[in-house]
Amino acid sequence: MATLSFRRRRQAEDRALTRESLPSVMLPDSTSPDAPGVRQAAGIADVFACARVLVDGAVMAPLAVYRRTTDGRERVIDGEAARLLDRPAPGVSQPAFVGQMVAHLALWGECFVGKYRAPDRSLSQLGVLPPDRMEVEIVAGEPRYKYHQPNAAPVERLTRDDVLHVRGLTLDGVRGASPVRICREAMGLSKSLTDAASALWANGAVPGGILTVPSGPSGDDQAQALADGWTARHGGAKNRGRIAVVTGEVNWQSVAMPLTDAEFIATRKLSTAEIARIMRVPAWMIGAPTGDSLTYSTVAEQANAFVKFSLGPWLRLIEEALSADGDLFPQPSRYCRFTLEGLLRADPAARAAFYTAALHPETGWMNRAEVRALEDLPREEAQAA
Repeated sequence: MATLSFRRRRQAEDRALTRESLPSVMLPDSTSPDAPGVRQAAGIADVFACARVLVDGAVMAPLAVYRRTTDGRERVIDGEAARLLDRPAPGVSQPAFVGQMVAHLALWGECFVGKYRAPDRSLSQLGVLPPDRMEVEIVAGEPRYKYHQPNAAPVERLTRDDVLHVRGLTLDGVRGASPVRICREAMGLSKSLTDAASALWANGAVPGGILTVPSGPSGDDQAQALADGWTARHGGAKNRGRIAVVTGEVNWQSVAMPLTDAEFIATRKLSTAEIARIMRVPAWMIGAPTGDSLTYSTVAEQANAFVKFSLGPWLRLIEEALSADGDLFPQPSRYCRFTLEGLLRADPAARAAFYTAALHPETGWMNRAEVRALEDLPREEAQAA
């Protein structure tokens, strides 16, 4: 472990993340059923809905390569970077590639992109690696990676030449901080509510009450047989309302639903809103009540806020990480950017007014070719031909 000194700072540090050196929130997935791991949390409806919203938004934003020029920028459609980002691997499209990165960032707080090379050491493929199979340590100031392959020996001593590491919020400067692990209590509550809802529908149709039988030598056996028969006949939603028929000296005492159970739905809504807040997704996008109205806002403004504050930061991290990679972009003048206009596209009248201002000969900032590209229209030369 590196030590800090106010008098003399080391030029490079060594840091290995172990169970002893990690903060508790960065430890591997808990074995407690009430504190689900990342993969288990992805099965919770609210968490899945938040991740799906972010992924759906990301796949709607094309990722393009640009080159800086004296007049601004121009799009690059040839070259290794454009080819790899358009088809990262055989059978893998750009939306699938970007969506997987955003899903990993939203759930794990980081993503890893493996750089696969041809025999001549040129990049041939890009692939997203599962974060829970990666180990990271700092050796002489440089990150080193270890990838645990499924059903194969681990691949060790990987460097930045082999792995591109994109991370968001970090607590230690090495690994991204997973919102699932940091907010495991909220995730555990949501999982418990989901289990409770499932149990409610599975057992809630049983008439709520207590069956009593006379005590005696065979009392325990009679009670067990009665309980098994009662559950088999009346348990589950499909058996709701069936007539109960019993023989012998059996007494029934009705039990009313506690007020805490009556507030179950309200608690469920609160948990959904809390998950949306943790995942930084507007509650209305996953069908959760927000407590406000759209009186002073519009759907377009809400979508604009989602792109800026929910999806935009993740896309920015991906843009900068890819653009800074020397293998993908050896020329400093080239970089990649997401095109977000499609997500913010307004009605035709508003769009026309925007383009009219953008094409103004004196104050505008776009040309006709750029406008046609944003509208997915062919180039004017191709149309004329």
